Amino acid sequence: MSTDYLSFFNLNDDPFRLTPDTAYFYNSPAHATALLSIEYCVTQKEGFCILTGEPGTGKTTIIRLFTEKWKDRAEIALIMTPRLSPDEFFRAILDDFKIPLSPSKNDMLKAFRGFLLTHAANDKRVAIIVDEAQELPGATLEELRLLSNLETEKEKLLQIILIGQPELRTKLLSEPLRQLNQRITVRVQLKPLTEAETSDYINTRLIKGGNSSLLFNQKAKDLIYSLSGGIPRTINLLASRGLMSAFLDGSKEVFDTHVHKGAADVMEPLASNSSPKSTAAREQRQKSVAAATVPGTGTSALRSKSFIFAACLALAAATGGAIYFFGLIPLFTPGVVTTEIAQPKPVAARISSARMAITSSSHVAVKPAVAPAVSPPPVKKTIELSAEDSLQSAASSFNALAQVWRLAPAAKLDKADILPEKFLEEMAAAKGMQLFYFYGTLDRLLYLGYPAIIVKGISPAGKEIYTALTKASGTVFTVSASTGAATTLSRKELEGIWHGKALILWKNHNMIPPQITLGTRGSEIVALQKLLAHAGTSGGKSGAFDQKTERALKSFQNVRGLIATGQPDPQTLLHLYKESTSLYRPKLK
Repeated sequence: MSTDYLSFFNLNDDPFRLTPDTAYFYNSPAHATALLSIEYCVTQKEGFCILTGEPGTGKTTIIRLFTEKWKDRAEIALIMTPRLSPDEFFRAILDDFKIPLSPSKNDMLKAFRGFLLTHAANDKRVAIIVDEAQELPGATLEELRLLSNLETEKEKLLQIILIGQPELRTKLLSEPLRQLNQRITVRVQLKPLTEAETSDYINTRLIKGGNSSLLFNQKAKDLIYSLSGGIPRTINLLASRGLMSAFLDGSKEVFDTHVHKGAADVMEPLASNSSPKSTAAREQRQKSVAAATVPGTGTSALRSKSFIFAACLALAAATGGAIYFFGLIPLFTPGVVTTEIAQPKPVAARISSARMAITSSSHVAVKPAVAPAVSPPPVKKTIELSAEDSLQSAASSFNALAQVWRLAPAAKLDKADILPEKFLEEMAAAKGMQLFYFYGTLDRLLYLGYPAIIVKGISPAGKEIYTALTKASGTVFTVSASTGAATTLSRKELEGIWHGKALILWKNHNMIPPQITLGTRGSEIVALQKLLAHAGTSGGKSGAFDQKTERALKSFQNVRGLIATGQPDPQTLLHLYKESTSLYRPKLK
């Protein structure tokens, strides 16, 4: 991608390059659940975990995020070439763990068991991750099952994570692999993004690329969703081509006409180069590009998308100029996000990067999009953030929350160099309160019902600007301004400034710890059991954190769409305190 291309859109980096990059990770509910489930498998020593998803849905990025996060807490062997015999596979694992190889398999097994026991004694996890696991031969999968037998009387010594395409699930149902399939305790399916998540995904990557005001209009995003089926890799391809088409037109805004042009450039040659089974199939694929009808969500439809994408890459390799247009070779390394908006016309992009699992919306048909020769629609004005100070907006927002919590305002700022979130954490601690970092949709935040500090935008200097959401009454919402005054917004106006991040001020009234070992007794356990009972999930009245209380917590978490850890983590406590009527907390509604 050229310097002119980046500077034209005020970008520091190519936001839609095709290589997996953890810096651009989009934390959708499905991706958050996948990552947390893998972490749960390793933390709880569950043995086997499988993660499946169509090509391009983000499995490799999740692997990279997990290995980066756990590199100091676990020994991880990552097998990327699974078509290995059992002996080759075992030797590859030992080689990754730097365990000396031997002609005798029995000696190697002894060395491996010793390796596992040593790390278990030091409370360090050992995990094997196999990518493209659907390619594992049956005999090698059986070897993995035998390795999983390396355990003590109390726990598994080895966690095995299989990452693959949907065929992996089918393969595990076969009779020869029945015993292995029975041992899998954590199963996660990574689904494509929904229509709303696709829109947020595009905005998120633009902001991370350095421009919080660059706009793909809604028709353009709808078209990208309909052509990609919500597959992130294909979204990147189409968005990149749409940007290039807008650049060539000299347009600062990307319209559906630009996406049409980019999609046609990429997909039309496939009619002659991909050897389709019939002329009818070729015509149908061409119609889907021209009419922008939403593809089906079944496996065959998604594989078709993946096939199209693979053929696009082949076409790019064969065409010299395509590498420039696709941005396959990034010419810039990511720098500090500093955006200078030459024409502050487009509305600020919104993020809704959800951590918590929510029900995915079904695919909705999009009306045929035609490229009419009309002038672009009028562009909305952006929210003016240049005059606002990030730290001052954090301080005034905190005081707005302190007021609804019936707390004295925070002391005046005496440190100008402190990071805003560090300041907020210090102010919360000084008041005997805690901060919960929320990432998700606006609806999930409103469902929680706590007043919150929200990120309403990014200043031209790349700093987060905050405001406090203190009241929600029907379709009217009250937020604080940087001056401390309050103003009201409609739902549409609130959505216009919602960036997917909030900081919730809350109080752990009963001082319940986030992690409790079985058998623990004390007043905090009694308080936890009372909260569970009040929420309609009995955890007993024993005053001890026993298996009944743990099961009650998991049931409570499952019902509310949380990760069922069986532990009273901050997110779970927020929900428990929310349902209490005897402990004070301010409410949005």
